[in-house]
This record gives sequence, C-alpha cells and structure tokens, in this order.
Amino acid sequence: MTLKQLEYFLTIAETESITQAAEILHVSQPPLSLQLKALEDEFGVPLFERTKRGLVITQSGRLLAQRAQDIFDLIDQTVNEVRSKAALPRAAIRLGTVNSVSTRLIPPWIYTYNCTYPNVDIQVSEASTTDILFSLDDRKIDLGIVREPFNKSRYNCRLIRDEALSGHDYDCFVALAHPSFYVGFQGDTIPLVELRDFPLLLHRRYISMFTKYCKTCGFIPNITCKNNDVMSLLSWARAGIGIAVLPYSSSLLNMDSTLVRKEIIDPQIPSRIYVVWNRDAKLSAEAERFLDLISVKSDEKSVSL
Repeated sequence: MTLKQLEYFLTIAETESITQAAEILHVSQPPLSLQLKALEDEFGVPLFERTKRGLVITQSGRLLAQRAQDIFDLIDQTVNEVRSKAALPRAAIRLGTVNSVSTRLIPPWIYTYNCTYPNVDIQVSEASTTDILFSLDDRKIDLGIVREPFNKSRYNCRLIRDEALSGHDYDCFVALAHPSFYVGFQGDTIPLVELRDFPLLLHRRYISMFTKYCKTCGFIPNITCKNNDVMSLLSWARAGIGIAVLPYSSSLLNMDSTLVRKEIIDPQIPSRIYVVWNRDAKLSAEAERFLDLISVKSDEKSVSL
C-alpha cells in the first residue's frame, strides 16, 4: 500500500466513480482501476460494491477512507511543523465543534484570539457531538464543543459564552415553522403540550430526550421527519413540512424571515453547549487561553427532567 494508492482510493471514495476520479487525478481509467484492485487484493476485502448505478463504498471502505484521511492530515501537520522550525515558533489548537457553533461563534473567536496570539494555528473540524467525543477519547483533538445530552462525568466541562443567549442562563429548545402552524397561538412562547397534534421535524440525537419531555406532558410526539443535520431541518421547515424543534442557537442559522420562532415552555427544555476536554489531559498554555476566551468559569446551574 502506497500513499499514491491511498490518494487514488480517497478520490474514488469521494466521487464513487472511476471516471470522475480519473478526471480529477488526471490519469486514465485502466491504471486507476488496477490500483483499486491492488488495494482490495492487499486487504482481502472489497472496498466498493459494483452496482448498475456505479460504485458504492463498503463498511471496510469507509473505515479505510477515514484512516487514509487521518494519515494525510498527519502528513500535512508534520510538513507544516517541520517548515515552521525555520520560521517563528508556532503552536496549534485542535478544536472539534458542532455545526451550530462553527458557523456563528468560531469566526469571531479565532479573530479575537489571533489578534493577540498570531503564531497559534487553530485547526477546526466539524462533527456531531458523538463523533467529537470519540475524537477526544482518541486524542485527535484538544478541545471539543458539544451540545447536551452527553455524559458529563467523563470530561472536564465548561459552559460556552454565547452573547446571543443573554436572555437565558442556557440555550433552550424552540419551535420554528410557517405562521400557518401557529393559528391561535399568540406571543413568543408555546407550551410543549400544544405541539402534540402537529408534525414535528427533529434531529435524531434529540429524539429520546424530547420524547421523554413529551411523555411527562401526557403525549407521544408525532415526529414525521428525522435527520442528522440542522440545515436540512431548517430547509424542511421552510418547505412547510412541519414544525422544526431545535435549540435556539441552532435556529439562528435560519435565514428565512417568514418562519416564526417560539420558545417551548411548560416545561422549558434546556440545550446547553459546553467546551469539553479529557480529564487526564494537560492542556497547553495556548489551549488554556482559548478556553478562557470562549467559556464561562462559573458553576453551572443544574437542570434536570
């Protein structure tokens, strides 16, 4: 197995097409197919399923793609570190973050931090809370920015400083939908029980938690659409499919002024965002300074169902 083979494989995995991969790599298709077959022979498992519609990556292929990307990321990091020895010393902070934070809070954080510490590289990767915690466990990142629910006892945690939440001690869930769903409901809030008869749109990681809250109000929610992406949730709400139930800070990504946002109350459902790191990790001075910039040191207020 060579780096060139891994590069070819990653391009095929991204395009799921020998033809498109050959065009991107500027090589002809026959040698590309031979390199892929050589990899499959070496591992002894198929990396793709050949279907009438094209290539479909297998579970083994997905694992190799992830590991190959890690290898190339490490190579790039090593090259940058070696080159930097001839220039001013540079440090790096590896940060994993959920999407709702990366698009809204991360840019001003990095700008503010780099104004004071220009020789620090902040390497940001976006993922789900679950994958970020896996990356922390595997020491692939230094700090993770995640959203409840997760097992806080396993990590050092601090609440995120978010000026958009000035009216609350923590983030909370809201209902976002076209005005037609709110006929008869006045004000900026809506009791949870009033959502019982509406089609609801929800991120998969919140389904269990949200359902428990609904059961305490005497009903099982009608969740008609489930997904793993906030932006898809917002697009479904714009299409009028139902009411999107999501954290307030995530709803700030909505750019459609026709959608109406109402805070869910009775009960209010908390959705706090934390910066977390491994309990046995010794953070660098650079990471400690970034931690102080983005987090709230005061004791968190406990909120339970």
